[in-house]
Amino acid sequence: MIARAFSYRASLTDARRLDAHLWKAKDQRPELLEMRNLCVDRTIDGMQVMACLTAASRAKIAFWHLYISPRRTLTAAEATQVVDLVVTELKANGHPVLVFAHNDKPRAGGGGANHLHVVIGHVSPTTFRALDMRHHAPRLHKVMALAAYLIEGEAVPSPWQKSIIEALRADGNDHVADWLVDELGSMPVINAPRMTDSMRRSAQAVGFPLIGFQSGLERLWNSPATEAEIAAFLARNGVTARRGIAANVVAFHHEKLYVGSLHRILRQGASIVHQEAQRRIPRLLDADESIEPDAAPLRAMPEFQKPTASERRARLNLQKRIDAIEGPLARLKTERLSLIYRPGHASPHEQKSQDEIAIRIHRLARAETILENAISLLWQDAGWMDRPELELMQAAEKIVASAAEDIPPDRSDVEIALREGDEQAPAPGWSP
Repeated sequence: MIARAFSYRASLTDARRLDAHLWKAKDQRPELLEMRNLCVDRTIDGMQVMACLTAASRAKIAFWHLYISPRRTLTAAEATQVVDLVVTELKANGHPVLVFAHNDKPRAGGGGANHLHVVIGHVSPTTFRALDMRHHAPRLHKVMALAAYLIEGEAVPSPWQKSIIEALRADGNDHVADWLVDELGSMPVINAPRMTDSMRRSAQAVGFPLIGFQSGLERLWNSPATEAEIAAFLARNGVTARRGIAANVVAFHHEKLYVGSLHRILRQGASIVHQEAQRRIPRLLDADESIEPDAAPLRAMPEFQKPTASERRARLNLQKRIDAIEGPLARLKTERLSLIYRPGHASPHEQKSQDEIAIRIHRLARAETILENAISLLWQDAGWMDRPELELMQAAEKIVASAAEDIPPDRSDVEIALREGDEQAPAPGWSP
């Protein structure tokens, strides 16, 4: 889960542009989740109220626009929990707040099919005091780390890792700090981004879906795809592979537009990726050679064809299918983290011995692996969409059983018992 914040001054033009972006319905479904400390009919009027409050102080900023991007689709309760964490950290409980969700927006590279937009007024209507937004970036990263522990169970590296750990310990969240250190270390290695802001803007200007292309190429490369299949994928996207400025760089271009390097897309070393590319796609790297017509099933297309409405619906259905698995997966992860880092935090009637805790952690870890492989199968093979969930789970379990030699063959070892008094209806097709 990641978050960024942008400040806006009291400009009606900027407010209208932001309001149009928040209500944009193209390829997504906008939804106003809640409105705090405001009594207006339109969201643009709420932004104008925030702008008018600056007249009562010396503040130059009217409001802040935060967007929060989760790893999986958030429920309404989880979205409210994340917003509460942000508002508490920024001490904005008495400030005007608008919370939007952009739903039904399938992500090409995985991640949730919704994300949040939070607009927070800079000046309080009761105290007329402005928000203290000093060092807001590392503070937001700290909140996202806490939200990841509570909701997602998967850590995200941050350039402010050391200060985040110190701040978490100062707030009494030592268990979250210990989890971050165990997962990422005190100074995590952050890979270079796949694309720069200028690359994203240039691709957007010509209508090229850069994120979809890079994530699709990564999935194809990680699968046992042949050179002809990779050539067909590049042809469908109107992309050519060329040698980069450096000798060991494989660059991709859409006409004159640079759309990424192979090692950056895969987040691996340039030399290692180049050696593998020489073995897997030697003719694509040579500008003087091309794939024979009978080897590449599709011809090169001059323009990238945007997904049709039916393709987008199929993509969204796939995302919803994955959401049905990621929800239970996140609950398993957060429960395992609670058992590891806060074993004595359970209620008295749920107290367990060390052996019982160790057994349950082992079972939870294996169940997580099964669900993660199920999600991987869904992303790699769209044909799984036509198969029942039980068959999907059984295939994923076979992968886990063949890969983990230390797991006993007894199936009862992977049965996850539901806690007494807190039974929930299982997802269709599988039983934890």
